[in-house]
Amino acid sequence: METLNTAIYVRAPIALGRRYTFRATPHSATPDPFEQSVVDSVQELCGQQLRQASRFIRLAAAGALRCAQRAALPASSGLYLATGLGDHNTAARLFAQSHLGQGRASPFDFVNVNSNTASYYIARMAGLKGPNLTISQGALSYEWALRLAMTAVCAGLTYALVGGVDERAVTRQELKRRFRRGRGQPPGEGSGWLVLTPDRCHAHARLLEMRWLENPHTADWRAIGGRWAQLAGARTLYLSTGPGVRRQPVTALMRDLPNAVPWPYLVRCGHYPTAAAFGIAESLGGAGPASGLWAHVSAGQRGQFVLTLWERVDHDTPLPQGPEERASFTACALYSGV
Repeated sequence: METLNTAIYVRAPIALGRRYTFRATPHSATPDPFEQSVVDSVQELCGQQLRQASRFIRLAAAGALRCAQRAALPASSGLYLATGLGDHNTAARLFAQSHLGQGRASPFDFVNVNSNTASYYIARMAGLKGPNLTISQGALSYEWALRLAMTAVCAGLTYALVGGVDERAVTRQELKRRFRRGRGQPPGEGSGWLVLTPDRCHAHARLLEMRWLENPHTADWRAIGGRWAQLAGARTLYLSTGPGVRRQPVTALMRDLPNAVPWPYLVRCGHYPTAAAFGIAESLGGAGPASGLWAHVSAGQRGQFVLTLWERVDHDTPLPQGPEERASFTACALYSGV
């Protein structure tokens, strides 16, 4: 296990999410009330509705700017935005207009569809001039953003604003088809953000571990569970799983965790590539457990897993200094494309 040379704390977690639910009539799908909250948040934080920005950008800004405001970020802070699908709705509309002759393309769509436009909007409105990255690595996009932000903080960056954003990726017709046939998980969308910093003042949690695994065996899961049991001691360890995580590794992981309690969050935000951003921010914020340890398991493609372990802290209580409070991560395999 590679040990990082600094403690990493979490400030100002913000989670905005919507799970698409279905009423008694199986052929009608009704989204949860969500849209107005995004519009209101952007209006409040920006003083305008960003009419030229796409819905994806507004969704990203609604969470990121709220987080930046609560953390009172200085201009030197970094920004790490993760998205599995990007502004796919704008891209699809632009393709239909430009190549299929379905209407005239808006000039703003050509700007909004660029991968880093959302992070530009956020940095401009929050006044951030530090590192600015947009990361897209499929189902592990948010985990890569966390890892890059961790590395930057350990290299001297004081504050890193990290988030994951994705819009719903299925049509209402596809939604109806899935639930008529009883297939698939409820799709969702959301915007989850937090600030990583070496400063423990006003911290909600501390990042203890980040493990990168590839094709782990049952013995590997049990070894991790044994280590986490030692770290937890008599405290409760809450365990959450992201989209695509099957039951077998979770069962092996919990076998040696006598005080483990499942903590599901996908029932509130639905399934989408960066749902972990919502789950982690929500669980480390006011909606999550007030004490103990909290773990999250993410699944990628081809047997890839990322495990993070967090400890809830009371920012009014001084924490001990020493090597035991340093964050750490392991990398069993590095994936291409970063």
